[in-house]
Amino acid sequence: MRRALIVALACLAAACHSASESPPEPPRAVVRCAPVEARAWIEQRALRGTVSTRPDRDALLSAQVPGRLLRVDVREGDAVEAGQVVAEVESGPLRDGVRQAQALLGAAEAQRAAATAEVAREQHLFERGISARQTLEAAQATLGQAEGSAALAVAQLDLARQSLARARIHAPIRGVVVRLFRREGEVVDGTPATPILEVADPSALELTASVPARDLLVIAPGQRAQVTLEPLPERPLSASVAAISPAVDATSGVGTVRLALEASGLRIPIGVVGVASVQVSGEETADVVPLEAIRNAGGTNTEIVLCERGHARPIPVVVGERRATLARITSGLEGISRPARVVVAGLVGLEDGTAIEEAR
Repeated sequence: MRRALIVALACLAAACHSASESPPEPPRAVVRCAPVEARAWIEQRALRGTVSTRPDRDALLSAQVPGRLLRVDVREGDAVEAGQVVAEVESGPLRDGVRQAQALLGAAEAQRAAATAEVAREQHLFERGISARQTLEAAQATLGQAEGSAALAVAQLDLARQSLARARIHAPIRGVVVRLFRREGEVVDGTPATPILEVADPSALELTASVPARDLLVIAPGQRAQVTLEPLPERPLSASVAAISPAVDATSGVGTVRLALEASGLRIPIGVVGVASVQVSGEETADVVPLEAIRNAGGTNTEIVLCERGHARPIPVVVGERRATLARITSGLEGISRPARVVVAGLVGLEDGTAIEEAR
């Protein structure tokens, strides 16, 4: 009996001891944290565009008369001078037009000469009283018609000669043939719808970028930029904002920014894609966090999660410029104690008050 009583008392004591213990704590979330840094910051905007020539240093050449291309004297990459003949449309029909206009002019001049002589004769007869005034006036009217026909024939001859001259296509600027659209034997219709070639001056290049309206508001002519071309990522180029479009496209909501590339000694192909980092402000101190610390908070809202004494504390923030590894916080960090740390790994599932433990 005594042994049974001792066993019962031992079991009761163990049960009471277990009841007095607190329930086990939930496991802590393992995270990695990084400091919120106050850094010297120059606000930038990244613009993606393509290399092009200045608007006044590029020309798309088309024939001004329809016909078959008799010859094309240049190829892509050839250098051309202003005024150089680069192509010619078959001019046989145009030469026939000139000869026809010359014949019409000869006939008109002969009629005018005959009418002039007739007026002189009728004037002489009228002064002697042999011919009536009505006859003189009829001769003068015939002369007027002959002079009008002669003037029209002169205009037609000039037009025919101009058309013949237009059979030859001249380069309007000095530059390089960058594209060839038509070759010998192909037909052109005499309008820009059938271009023959494109000439551009590669001595002054620009980066042309399409920019959303929010960035157009802070970009201004003269701002400095660094341009990185996709084929040459290791050779950034200096540039400056040359021009900004005064309006945005109604459909896309974007405008155009042109950046003048400074001479670099490189032979840059037209059409190459590049990214420009434009400095839109002077140096200032900004709160910066790693890009991994930014978390979506629903819709367009963003937040970061503070590491505070072993617990998580999400706070809403406004994110400014984002770069390769960093993001600027423009609003939301007011009033927090410094130095502050934010979660950069293990953000999933963290709520206000969640127990956290930094990974070692």
